[in-house]
Amino acid sequence: MKANQQFHRSTMVTLAKDTAVSLSVGVIAGALLAVTLTKKKSTPPIRGPSNKPWRMSKWVQHNGVVRTQGLVGDPDKSAAEQTQEALDKLDEILQEAGLTRAHLISVTIFIADYDNKFDEMNQVYDAWVDKAGLPTRLCVQAYLGPKYAVEIRAEAWCED
Repeated sequence: MKANQQFHRSTMVTLAKDTAVSLSVGVIAGALLAVTLTKKKSTPPIRGPSNKPWRMSKWVQHNGVVRTQGLVGDPDKSAAEQTQEALDKLDEILQEAGLTRAHLISVTIFIADYDNKFDEMNQVYDAWVDKAGLPTRLCVQAYLGPKYAVEIRAEAWCED
C-alpha cells in the first residue's frame, strides 16, 4: 500500500469518528433543547371543596386530569339506588369542574357483592354512561362498610 493511500484511509477514519462524535453531541444538545423548550411549568392542583375538608378534597384537578373522591349513596337503599346516587354526585362534580360525562376517561367501581349486585349496578351505570365517550372501567369487589353496596371513583380530562 502506498503511503498516500494509507494517509487517505486514516484521515477518513478520523473524519468519520469526528463526524459521529459531532453528530452525537448535536443530537444530545438538540434533545436537551427540545425538552427545555417543551417542559411546562408545573402548576399546583385545584381542589374542590369537600364535606369532610379535614380528610379529603371532593375532586382535584392537576395536569389535565380531574380525579374524584370515592362517591357513595345512602347505605339504607338498594344497590341500584346507591349507584344512581353516586353517579348523581359524579355529575355534580363534573359540573363544578366545568366538564361533562364525555370528559370521563376512567371509572372505578367498588362493589360489595359482585355475585349478587353486579347486574343491578350495571343496569343503572349502562343507562347513565355517555355512549359516545365511553371511559375505561374497572369493577372490583371490596368490603365497603356496613350496608354500602357501591362506591365509584372517576377521572376526567380537562384543559390545564
